[in-house]
Amino acid sequence: MAAFTVHLDENAGPASTHALVIGVGAYTHLDGGPSPTDHPGAVGMRQLSSPPLSARKFATWMIDEYHDTGRPLGSLALLLSEADPGPFINSRDGEPHVVEAATIDNIVAAVKEWKIRGDHDQARLVFYFCGHGVSLGVDTSLLAADIFADLNSPLNGALHFEALRRGLGSCKAAQQVFFVDACRAGSDRLVRVVGTDNLGQVPISGNTRPDGFLPREHAAIYGTLHGEESFARADEVSLFTSALLRSFDGAGSENTEDRVWRVTIDTLKHAITRFMKEPSFAGTLTSAATPVSAESFDFDFHELRRDPVVPVYIGCRPKEDNALAEFICRRDGQEERRRPPPDPGEEPDIREWALSLPFGRYEVEAVLGLEDVREDRLDARPPLFRIGLARP
Repeated sequence: MAAFTVHLDENAGPASTHALVIGVGAYTHLDGGPSPTDHPGAVGMRQLSSPPLSARKFATWMIDEYHDTGRPLGSLALLLSEADPGPFINSRDGEPHVVEAATIDNIVAAVKEWKIRGDHDQARLVFYFCGHGVSLGVDTSLLAADIFADLNSPLNGALHFEALRRGLGSCKAAQQVFFVDACRAGSDRLVRVVGTDNLGQVPISGNTRPDGFLPREHAAIYGTLHGEESFARADEVSLFTSALLRSFDGAGSENTEDRVWRVTIDTLKHAITRFMKEPSFAGTLTSAATPVSAESFDFDFHELRRDPVVPVYIGCRPKEDNALAEFICRRDGQEERRRPPPDPGEEPDIREWALSLPFGRYEVEAVLGLEDVREDRLDARPPLFRIGLARP
């Protein structure tokens, strides 16, 4: 097994999926690291707690849940930079794996290995990065754990993502999917200070697809707009990655044939955007970051192994009544779900009740008093269901 690989299925065959997952949270030379730099380009950048958690979560989902019978998971490579390093447990076989650090040298080596594994017409490449990033126009640089090790050219410690994406046209893999959960602030001090001669290392260069290769279907989904910052809650999986995984769980699926639920690139993008705009999901960060996609093809990416789990939002009309109501959700054969009203003295919460419900039909109530019980039914199905309960 290659140095960075934490999952390998030698029986998957050449028509398989190969994932490279990178989470960078502990930065050696940024504020709070063991050897912080005083380089002016580093001002404002700090340690991050979310990226390693997010990358671990995504890697586990790929191993446990990712499902495409035409392109099963053949391999997954993982690189992490975290404050408290630990092994990665492959949930499929229970084996612990030492995870290599997400330094630029390791990232470059892992990219080259990943390209070789996926160099087949029917293969699919999946790339995931979570950590610091900066951008200039459409170009994005993803910062490795040892950024600023070279003070004369700090971006030698970065991966030039757009160049990588272009260069992978030289890989035979006919489908290539990229998830980038990083800041892309175009006015970032780092780019202004160091200039634009070098935007990062390019492990695989090129601009055209060789003759004789199958046409490439590719999709790049970014967590933020150009010139914006990504957001995460401390010590939690990032908002973008949470939305991504919940979309895979059902919100981004569609029923393409009898009881077969598939996630396509287009349904995935739509579901992620909806999550990021929901106050009950994003809280105060609602619309603070808007996921965007570069030029993308639409194709099937994942088939659910079971019925979808649907985001459901239950509220009252008017919405101010949400702060007074006890909400109840029932379905035969399932335990009753409740959201009690706030205790006296608690801050009123006028948000809807946000639930994740397995596909199916439910009865719901909002109880505001003996004389005000509001009832209705809902049919939970992707992409989401919203219901408002008004006084009769």
